[in-house]
Amino acid sequence: MGNMQYEEEILQRYATWLRLERGNSESSIRDSLNKTKQFIAWLEKNGYFIQDIEQDIINNYLSYCYEKYALNSLVAITINLRKFCYHFLKKDVKIKVTTAKSPNRDKTALTKEEVKAMFDIIKGKPLETAILKVLYYTGMRASELRNLDIEDVDFNRLQIRIKHGKGNQTRVVNITKDCAMAIQRWLEVRPKAAPECKNALFILSHGKRFSSFYLWSLVKRVAAKAGITKNVYPHKFRITMITLMAEHGCTPNEIQAQSGHRDLSTLLGYIQHTNQRIRRMYDRVFGDIETLSKQETKTLSIDRDPDYYKKLAFEKYLQGEINSQELSSLLNLIDKQEQEKKELSDIAYI
Repeated sequence: MGNMQYEEEILQRYATWLRLERGNSESSIRDSLNKTKQFIAWLEKNGYFIQDIEQDIINNYLSYCYEKYALNSLVAITINLRKFCYHFLKKDVKIKVTTAKSPNRDKTALTKEEVKAMFDIIKGKPLETAILKVLYYTGMRASELRNLDIEDVDFNRLQIRIKHGKGNQTRVVNITKDCAMAIQRWLEVRPKAAPECKNALFILSHGKRFSSFYLWSLVKRVAAKAGITKNVYPHKFRITMITLMAEHGCTPNEIQAQSGHRDLSTLLGYIQHTNQRIRRMYDRVFGDIETLSKQETKTLSIDRDPDYYKKLAFEKYLQGEINSQELSSLLNLIDKQEQEKKELSDIAYI
């Protein structure tokens, strides 16, 4: 078998592995394959084969990438390299792939006044109104919004079913009556869809789903007309939804159910710290409750509902009294002690 044929076979097997074993979406698979092809092209240019991969080769490739690519690109490159070399190829030698850290993105939430100003700008425009209200009220990702189908909307329960990119997983998020009415008004004027998009919820005049560029341009244009000076992009609505839920006392688990975050630490990165409104709410609700110090967490008792303590800890994080690492440790401790309590209860029952 020629080397080119071998490489094609490896790429096909890698794609199958990403699809079946990792549950990646087709767009994620295409991106991973493109990055892997770039790696293979570099190998060939430098006289290497896939079979030759070992530590020195990886180090040389990473040095090349660090000189050529921006930090954001390096994050995806190093993640894919780890998947391809460590997990898929299962090399006998240990290959250490360092994941670059993404630069901090502006995660300042929109205010309710700014959101209302944007909604006012698009009054009388059913498609734009429905798109932005679904973004705001659900906090879903842009890709999730683009892939919504009509049957995903449950007008009776005021919910939307979101199909995850990974595998056939779904989650259900809540919407308001205002959001549901905006969707209904859009469906009343929705144009004829192209055959391949007949079930798509949001389509443009040509009958197909909107592009990422369309959504980005829409948000930028409406924000500018509304006089908003901060950087506004589609993901900003997701940040806003998460921040508002946190400010109004929702627990991390409640926010996770709506946002779809698997990792709590990632979710916490979205939430802005203390402001006067959070301070007032905090003092009103928890002003007479003793502070959870680091020492207290070692002997934490959860005679009450664990969510009570999770909510209290979350407020401490919002207040800036503990950092995200301390919050994560505290939440893990609460879960651990609750599990131990449950196991003891099960034993007693037996």
